[in-house]
Amino acid sequence: MKRFLNILVAIMALLATAACSVMENSEDLPSYEKATMVRVGDLAPDFSANLLNGSTVTLSHLQGKTVLLVFFDSTCPDCQAQLALLDGVAADFGGKKFEILAISRGEKRDVVREYIERMGYKFNVGVDPKAEIYSMYATHYVPRCFVIDSLGRIVALSAEYDSAEFELIVKIINSLLTLSSQGK
Repeated sequence: MKRFLNILVAIMALLATAACSVMENSEDLPSYEKATMVRVGDLAPDFSANLLNGSTVTLSHLQGKTVLLVFFDSTCPDCQAQLALLDGVAADFGGKKFEILAISRGEKRDVVREYIERMGYKFNVGVDPKAEIYSMYATHYVPRCFVIDSLGRIVALSAEYDSAEFELIVKIINSLLTLSSQGK
């Protein structure tokens, strides 16, 4: 029985890792750059997303704030690792013109709600069950981070989770907020 459980856990881990990309065969996946629909310097594509709290957020209505837009899948281990850091980021920049907007790519609302509630996350979470919002920004790979400045321009982006890269994203956000508070 123990051997069966070990095999089952191993299979579940493999399936969860595979969920981080859309296609099954990694040899067919495009590079991060080819799978990214927007670039640094571009205006962030506008969208409206339904949040788990029942409200709707429109990206253009957040203009004037720095936004960390994160696309994720609740079964993706890299996404889970990155999401675990977001409440801390929100606390670090609390009271400033900053917003975290995490959007689940291709998952049902109930699945996302259960995960977010179980983890106790407090940041804004939206759902994109058909990946329509996601497709404006990328075609493959999660997590995806996009730092959007107060004018609505993408100033940084990342694909998949790397702790050093995420620290750089946080430093960029801090720099933007520092410049904003100095009126520059």
